[in-house]
Amino acid sequence: MKKRGPSFILSCCLLLLGLLQNAQAVPGFARQTGLECMFCHAQNQSKLNSFGREFARSAFTKSTNDGLQSLIVGEEIGLGIPMVLNVSLMLKARYDKGDGVINGKGQVLQTKSGDAIESNRGIYEVFKTSTINIAGRVADNVGSIIEFREKEGKAIFGGKVATAFEVGSGYGGFSFFTTNNYGPFTGMESYNTGLYKPLRQFENHKLTNAAQATDFASGPATGLQTYYSGNNLFLTIGAYVPAHNSDGIDIGSTMIPFMRFAYEQPIGSMTLIGGFYAMKGKAKASNTYFDTSLSGQIPQALVEVGKEAYGFDLQLEGDLKEMNTLVTFNAVLKNKTTLNDPYLMSDGVTVFGEPYDAEMNGYSLDVALYPKAAFGVKMAYLKVVDDGPHYFQPDRADVKDKTAVTMGFDYSYRQNIKLTMEYSMVEPTNQEIENYNDLLSVLTISF
Repeated sequence: MKKRGPSFILSCCLLLLGLLQNAQAVPGFARQTGLECMFCHAQNQSKLNSFGREFARSAFTKSTNDGLQSLIVGEEIGLGIPMVLNVSLMLKARYDKGDGVINGKGQVLQTKSGDAIESNRGIYEVFKTSTINIAGRVADNVGSIIEFREKEGKAIFGGKVATAFEVGSGYGGFSFFTTNNYGPFTGMESYNTGLYKPLRQFENHKLTNAAQATDFASGPATGLQTYYSGNNLFLTIGAYVPAHNSDGIDIGSTMIPFMRFAYEQPIGSMTLIGGFYAMKGKAKASNTYFDTSLSGQIPQALVEVGKEAYGFDLQLEGDLKEMNTLVTFNAVLKNKTTLNDPYLMSDGVTVFGEPYDAEMNGYSLDVALYPKAAFGVKMAYLKVVDDGPHYFQPDRADVKDKTAVTMGFDYSYRQNIKLTMEYSMVEPTNQEIENYNDLLSVLTISF
């Protein structure tokens, strides 16, 4: 992304300061339920507590007893649409600065021999990942989250529609989803261990969360899920194709099945949650999906994508020494992705894109302590190993092989305004790559 001039940055800062003084409203779910944001969220907007999990599993249809978010009714037949349209806007401003980093393709920017190819002086990203959401109850037992965002100058549409029914003391239901970013568990996942990209402890997900760093739980996905929650048990199964709704996908062929199991066990003032997840199967996608710039440049064909992955996660939440505490652990034991014919991405001479020949594993431990409701400190440890052969990029530096330690804090000016600072120290396994650091600050405003 191009760097912005000082006048542009100053203008954006003034705009953000104005929002800090005037952002009084709360997001759409709070308007629907009549509850504060923190009634569902564990101290900040990117983590759910037990009530937030129940709200998500109700297909976002729960309301308060005073009739908020009721449906428009007729004398004989209800119209079936909500009284209030729950529109929310989330704005993000980021500053990210690395020292001696390597880029996402594995190009070395600084080596131990002193070959500094590029210096990262800091990147300002105003409104990156900002979204407009229409979310909440749509009809009896039906809810949705519809998201609009911008990426590389193109409008991106995604979201999910869920239906839920009360089953004993819990819920059962199903959902349909499509996303270009949030991964295969988009349809229904409500724990904070990173299987669903928006629910995690740190903003810098690639340096703090194993499910994200191994590319297991992020990226494009279109599919469906069915789920059950009750008696401290959560179970979901589904199937997806690794592409977004606007990409070239072949749903009529095969989809990749996946499952997730979790159990919640209260322990005094804390709750321990243990889970297991897995997927194995094949699906087909257009060869130009792997590199969209190739559309019209090479013959279009379907490439069969194979996935085999599994792992387990833990979450410990509650009050410890009168401090709200959240500990998450995620171990991706295997995440292997293969293409049946990478040469379908070739013009006959060169293989384009970055073939999915990865075989990765890793684990992460994230800890957050909140001595005050508005302020929390956190720490993370991450280790990732990439055993992929990288057949078509023999000179690639293995950017995935690394350990990382991250420290940071969250400060909520208001429930819908949060400042995050995170500092990561990264040690690549490749001895030719210098250790590097990354500083990330994020201001998030939701209304």
